[in-house]
Amino acid sequence: MDPNRPGRGRPRDASRDAALRQAAMEVLAEVGYRALTMDAVAAQARAGKATIYRRWDSKLDLVIDTCTQLVQRNIPEPDSGSVEHDLREFLSAFASFLTGPVGKAAQALVGELPHEPELAAAFRTSFLLPQRDVVRRLIDRGLRRGEIGPEAPVDTIVELTGAALLYRLMLTDEPLDAEFVERLLTQALLPLLHRGT
Repeated sequence: MDPNRPGRGRPRDASRDAALRQAAMEVLAEVGYRALTMDAVAAQARAGKATIYRRWDSKLDLVIDTCTQLVQRNIPEPDSGSVEHDLREFLSAFASFLTGPVGKAAQALVGELPHEPELAAAFRTSFLLPQRDVVRRLIDRGLRRGEIGPEAPVDTIVELTGAALLYRLMLTDEPLDAEFVERLLTQALLPLLHRGT
């Protein structure tokens, strides 16, 4: 469902959208996808349930839209002229994004994906693919500038970039901090990118 479509009943207040998405993310992080209800989101946002249903038809629509908006607003696409600088900025911002409430919500969602095929497909489209596409574009620009070696395994690097952050966040119980980001960049990504130069 398009959350910008005209609503049922009285005209909707677009300024409430961000607050409702924030509430949805907080409830999701606390109770998980299966236990998330529109009533709980309404209570968290101090809004009426009808306010939510004027924007989203179901909790699936709400969660998908929330993921999409969060990614679009929080994942930068730097273009400084240096692939190293751009990757460092992207990784730092994405790591910071994941270590906040979004990371807890993502963890809650991931556990549900094997049991919710529609949610799994939407999560890949709204959360995973956008960050992968940004990394691909950063690397493509580096290739055009001649910064990246001809033997660089670009597809592997694109996958590794997001996978390393998510693995650290969800499985290791170790900090996803600036030290880890720098180590990932300098010890793994850049050596692979510069292969053959």
